[in-house]
Amino acid sequence: MRHAEAQPAPAGDLSTTADLARPLTDEGHRLARQRGEMMRRAGIVPDLVLCSPALRTRQTYAGLLPFGQNARPEIRIEPTLYLAAPDELLARLRVTPDVLHTVLLVGHNPGLPALARYLNGVETALESDFGLGTLASFRVEVEKQESIALAWKGLGPKTAWLESFSQN
Repeated sequence: MRHAEAQPAPAGDLSTTADLARPLTDEGHRLARQRGEMMRRAGIVPDLVLCSPALRTRQTYAGLLPFGQNARPEIRIEPTLYLAAPDELLARLRVTPDVLHTVLLVGHNPGLPALARYLNGVETALESDFGLGTLASFRVEVEKQESIALAWKGLGPKTAWLESFSQN
């Protein structure tokens, strides 16, 4: 998921510190709540949340709550996810323990949509960057000894199936 709409940085301040401190706008908070409701209706309940340390990503995640079903996902705010490149995001997902079935990654363009295009194994095209608050849901399964099992370390090109895509 890409973060929702954030306030601009103070005029002329292009520092990383200023960018990390940008809060959501009122519209951004509304969109995060809307995406949370959509996730509840779809039954998307993460076991693990990986979130960039930027204030706008953390506020986006907070707006999604509650997930329902008494969910208590593990939440990790990881500095390496801030403006991460797709290969960095992929490397992080590959070390996810296989006992975790659903991961919510909250981050930024251009890394998230590039990763989605790389993983996407269905014909649906994901040609552009993600708009603010975009949520793409993928199913990841691999065959293993005549059964279907999740294997994060096996993520690669076209190994995930786009199940839903929500963008304004």
